[in-house]
Amino acid sequence: MTLRNPHKAFEEYLSTHEGRYTLQKRVIVDEIFKIKEHFEIEDFIDRLRADKAKLSRATVYRTVKQLLDAGLIQKISTRDGKVFYERSTPDKQHDHIICNACGKILEIKESFISEYLSTYCDKIDFYPEYRSLHIYGECSKCRKKSGK
Repeated sequence: MTLRNPHKAFEEYLSTHEGRYTLQKRVIVDEIFKIKEHFEIEDFIDRLRADKAKLSRATVYRTVKQLLDAGLIQKISTRDGKVFYERSTPDKQHDHIICNACGKILEIKESFISEYLSTYCDKIDFYPEYRSLHIYGECSKCRKKSGK
């Protein structure tokens, strides 16, 4: 599966879910798909406002929720309650290792994990629609600090 044009994909999603693809939503999608790393919504709103974009906080939150529902972005939660988002890239599926102490997010990009999960789903006759694998623990730096 290759990466879809996010504007076209979102517009298709909105048309089937009684939504309109407004100029504000287009600006939000443009900005999200420029971000290469994980981001928090409040930092994203600050970034938009720094670029002089006049978007309400409610519009950003609502659009992020719709992008999540459309499968164009994914959500990553840390143990301490922080929520990060990133672009979904179906052709580059990956998983996450999250440090409970410092909040650092590392990506696992091993293809054998995807292959194993696909084989396993086939074996049990299960059709996956979405995948989110997060492993929580402590990174080596934080383990050294805590003396473990």
